[in-house]
Amino acid sequence: MEAFDLPTLDPDLGLSLVTGLVDGALTGPSALSGFPSLNTLPHTHTVLGYHHVNVHGTESRNQSIIVHVRNIHDGRKTEEVGKEMLGKRTFIGWPFLSEGMVVAVSDELFRYEKVQVGMLGRGAEKVLGTPHNQNGLGLWRAKADRIEGVYSKRFGVVTGPIEVLLHVRPLKGLKRLEDGSFVKDYEGADKETEAAVQMVVSSVGAEDPRYTERPAPPLSEEFPEGSKIFFLGEHAYGVAAQVSATTESSLSVILAFFPSDKSENAQFKSVVQDQTLSSSRYYPAYTAAEMLGLSNRGIAKITSSFMLITSDNQKHNLGLSMKFEAKSLKVVGYSRKDGRHWEFSEKAIQLIKDYMAAFPDIFRCLDSSDNAMLRAADVLPDANPDARVKEIRSWLKNKGVRDFEAVSLFCDQLSKDTIAEIEKLADNFTENKSSTAIKKAIVKGIPRQAVLKPAHAIYRLQGQRFALGDRVTMVQDTGGVPLSAKGTVIGLNSKSMDVVWDSPFMSGTTLGDKCSQYRGSTVEFCSCLNLSDPQFVTSTNPKEQKPPLPVNHAAPFKPRYGPYPQVQPAPGQAPAAGFRPAPASNKPIHIMTNPNRGAGIGAPRMGRGANGHASTATTGTGHVNGFAQSSRGRGGPPRGFASGSGFRGRGGVPPVQSHSAFDRGRGRGGYRGRGRGGFAPAAPLPS
Repeated sequence: MEAFDLPTLDPDLGLSLVTGLVDGALTGPSALSGFPSLNTLPHTHTVLGYHHVNVHGTESRNQSIIVHVRNIHDGRKTEEVGKEMLGKRTFIGWPFLSEGMVVAVSDELFRYEKVQVGMLGRGAEKVLGTPHNQNGLGLWRAKADRIEGVYSKRFGVVTGPIEVLLHVRPLKGLKRLEDGSFVKDYEGADKETEAAVQMVVSSVGAEDPRYTERPAPPLSEEFPEGSKIFFLGEHAYGVAAQVSATTESSLSVILAFFPSDKSENAQFKSVVQDQTLSSSRYYPAYTAAEMLGLSNRGIAKITSSFMLITSDNQKHNLGLSMKFEAKSLKVVGYSRKDGRHWEFSEKAIQLIKDYMAAFPDIFRCLDSSDNAMLRAADVLPDANPDARVKEIRSWLKNKGVRDFEAVSLFCDQLSKDTIAEIEKLADNFTENKSSTAIKKAIVKGIPRQAVLKPAHAIYRLQGQRFALGDRVTMVQDTGGVPLSAKGTVIGLNSKSMDVVWDSPFMSGTTLGDKCSQYRGSTVEFCSCLNLSDPQFVTSTNPKEQKPPLPVNHAAPFKPRYGPYPQVQPAPGQAPAAGFRPAPASNKPIHIMTNPNRGAGIGAPRMGRGANGHASTATTGTGHVNGFAQSSRGRGGPPRGFASGSGFRGRGGVPPVQSHSAFDRGRGRGGYRGRGRGGFAPAAPLPS
């Protein structure tokens, strides 16, 4: 083994140890915002004592150094704090500071925001307060107590009483505007966080150079002569180009393209549309069951896995395997799930019909409530049920059931047959093209917005939308796909898409045996330019250019397929399983309403069924007290009334005209009744 000697410092060569920090090192309040420091936040004093600080899950039994923070906003009104800090950046998360934008200020009663008052462009911004709702009062206090408790028990920092909270949206990064400038981009409302006003820092000594806003560089610097770009004009959208010359405000580029590209893109789209129309009609599972004469249980079993056990105790799946509920998988062109119900295409229904006609014995046992696996001898009443099972398996294989492509419920893809047609069409176009058919053109005097640099694709193509069958071209010069390669979208996922390219390349794949070797790849949405649906067409006339679009003008493309929760949760909250909203109603809700409340002491208390305005006057139509003289059914007197001169009932109220025929009521509140509150009527007035 060779010995290792430590390096030596030769004073003759000027080598010596440097004591302390090197020149230019930033510490304390001058350090970058991510480095902790006690000097960035004012504090009154530190104390060594028992505070039970809990860092690793167990409270400390020893003494800890506790920092007491001084609130520089103590005694100020919340509205004054809002006028000073709303719409401005601040640094939260002390001691590890990070930048954010203040969008609201709140106390335990109000939330203050800056709103536009008056006409757009002419009005002024004012700070207006909105009171919290009933739930917001307790929620605000819970957030304030949580922030105070975390700083106290986790960090050993005493913040003091928290009376004002800042609602801050963290910094996400830089966003490039269409004029070439870079501005700061902040998170949306779903990432909004709260911070105590005494725990934020308004400014730091050293700014992070990675997130410094920059103006647009000169055209000659950003687009040097000979650089490769993509043209975004009206007539040659997405064509590869090269910069030939630049001025202070415009560019001159050389385009090279095939005139037949536009018509070819339409033919690729038509292939996908034909496949979509052939299987676009889907029926819910219960509708498909009625069309086939099956029960809901039967169609659920036959379209998933239906296992039979043969005489050698081997399990055989005789189901069609169109849906996989537990794995959240579907079969392209045959099944899908919309909400809580499965749906089947006309192709799937026809396959089930053929299965029923060929082997009706299988469908006679689908309604069995027994979840145990059935034996082949019980289902197939043949002399040799095992041979019958092999026949069924062979029939399913010939129908292509074993080659079904199961994909996630939350993605959308084309079938293998359609992908093969797309590849065949692309090969045909490639063979018929020659270099002599390339057309070149020089375009002068175009603005910088009308071209796309490969390095700018990640900034400018964030909100681009895609659909199955769209023609795309690769506009990023990083990754395995060659620059300006063209392809067709065959699959859409939540954050990426599958593309089959017109020509093979070294890093290409088969995308799980969906396409030919070296032809497929999974790429991000911002790496390609959509040629079938142009979304960034820019005028080549500099005088017609609009001002640069604001930050967040286009939300990222996030396709979502498959079932959604029945009840959409609030932003930032998880859905509650099984929750259903109450039906809307405009009727007022009365809780424990007492109609006798406020009647006063001594008023007759009405029992159940009492009217309170009874009258024994008999009308010519045979009605007593306004009710029909019927002892049964609707329209009769309510409980507590009796036809005739007197009445018996539970809590009945006597007629006003006569007091001589009273009987003892059985209900509470009746005259001389046995219930609570009974009392004798007053003596009749002398006539």
